[in-house]
Amino acid sequence: MQRTTISLEPEDLVWLAHRAEVEHVPQTEVIRRALQLYRQKAETRGTQSFEELAQLTSGIRQGEDGLIAQQRLRDEWSGR
Repeated sequence: MQRTTISLEPEDLVWLAHRAEVEHVPQTEVIRRALQLYRQKAETRGTQSFEELAQLTSGIRQGEDGLIAQQRLRDEWSGR
């Protein structure tokens, strides 16, 4: 395993220390786990089918016709 140095915002460093304490692992392990999850998501993001992507987003605008909502948003922008 190779060592590296990273710079973190103060609030991220506080969160990292707390997360490591809660999980009873070193801070480096929390970072390794986070990086693994990030890589998994990034590597599978491009391989999802249209059906899988549609399933992920279905139902996010319930109660309003999508075409009507789209037109309303476009009207807002055309007035600017």
